Amino acid sequence: MSTVTLGDTVTADHKVRKEVTTFAPNQKTLYVSVDTTGSTPGSTLNAKWSYLEGGSKMVNSVSQSIVADGPATTTFRVVNPDLWPEGKYEVDILLDGKQVASKTFEVKKS
Repeated sequence: MSTVTLGDTVTADHKVRKEVTTFAPNQKTLYVSVDTTGSTPGSTLNAKWSYLEGGSKMVNSVSQSIVADGPATTTFRVVNPDLWPEGKYEVDILLDGKQVASKTFEVKKS
């Protein structure tokens, strides 16, 4: 696991365009891209999104199977059609069920 990047847009090659750690409540889609290196015949990457205010509450959990032979990028997204509640959040990245990275971020009015 090398890099975890949060943001609000992705490029054509599915990487987060620019790191963002503070989002507006009306930002519908949030992305996290995970850069991995090495080779695996098959593993599962999982992104667990949690709202940390008033006790941690899972917002979403998404898994993707990966087969890698060298550097690769896997991108996850979470969508909220309504406004995101303001406060602190975290996205945990798990590889085959073991947490390998974590990023915290905040939702607040600008």
